[in-house]
Amino acid sequence: MKPIQSLKSDLHLHFDGSLVIPAAFELVQSFTQDYEAFSKSMQVKKDCHSLYDYLACFDTPLALLQTKENLYQMALALIQELDKQGLCYAEIRFAPQMHLKKGLTQHEVVEAMCRARKDAMNQTHIHVNYILCMMILGEEKITHDQNEETLHVAHAFKDQGVVAVDLAGAEGMAPMQDFKELFEKAHAMGLRYTIHAGECFGPENIKTAIAFGAERIGHGATAIQDESVIQLLKEKQIPLEVCVTSNVNCEVVSNYEQHPVRRYLDEKIPVLICTDNMTISNTNLDHEYEMLMKYCHVTEEEIGMCQKNSIRYSFADEKIKEKLLNEPLES
Repeated sequence: MKPIQSLKSDLHLHFDGSLVIPAAFELVQSFTQDYEAFSKSMQVKKDCHSLYDYLACFDTPLALLQTKENLYQMALALIQELDKQGLCYAEIRFAPQMHLKKGLTQHEVVEAMCRARKDAMNQTHIHVNYILCMMILGEEKITHDQNEETLHVAHAFKDQGVVAVDLAGAEGMAPMQDFKELFEKAHAMGLRYTIHAGECFGPENIKTAIAFGAERIGHGATAIQDESVIQLLKEKQIPLEVCVTSNVNCEVVSNYEQHPVRRYLDEKIPVLICTDNMTISNTNLDHEYEMLMKYCHVTEEEIGMCQKNSIRYSFADEKIKEKLLNEPLES
């Protein structure tokens, strides 16, 4: 398993969905002593039947992540955990606008996160960058101003580990096309971006995201429904950030065996193996590898190829990519 372990990287990892539970529990000691109940509040329920049910699991972590200190402590704990798991690289994504309920600004949120990144990387072997998420919370106009602010904050922190932006949230609550102006602005500002598309909505969103200039697609599970989208991804070599367990949790697919990742690999579409939300989905990269090999007929060699793709298609600096590919972290 050494080839699998040496280049572990996760490019689709939501901060608020991946809190380290023991560290998070320390923040609520004055409110509860029930560790089991607290843990369950941040993990997917058996009666989860959609992305919308799944998103309810973010309520508890988001309630915790409203102060500079909590943001710092939880980011530090997550990066340290990823290092313990043997990852050499990760791109952690979060939406600054979701952490403003106690008076923080988006700039202050990202500042705290970047301070944690710097301190954690001084203590570990892993290299970490951030992706800032714009949000879909209903009609585009609801979040337009905050999303635009996220672009400016991303630009301001480009030299401190923010490497790209994203559009996340409840896909389908607003037409993807309505967000075109924001991505035009992102492009004009020199920001790189990935976009959640084709997770719980049709493959037309994937086409739109590619038309916007997305370098990667978050999930892309519904691409299988449209042969023209398959060919578009193949022709343009647009990588898919595949999160198999999360897709099963949200009933995007009925089970692991039904996931289209095998078809994507057969079509030579770049596949990046990701966790999405480690805590909510109770997973990690090793579990994702295991499920892919056990149920999706993915070979160890293919997983190694996906790992290399994750480094190549990351938003990291080219010097970092070269170092990681030539001097992978030893497990």
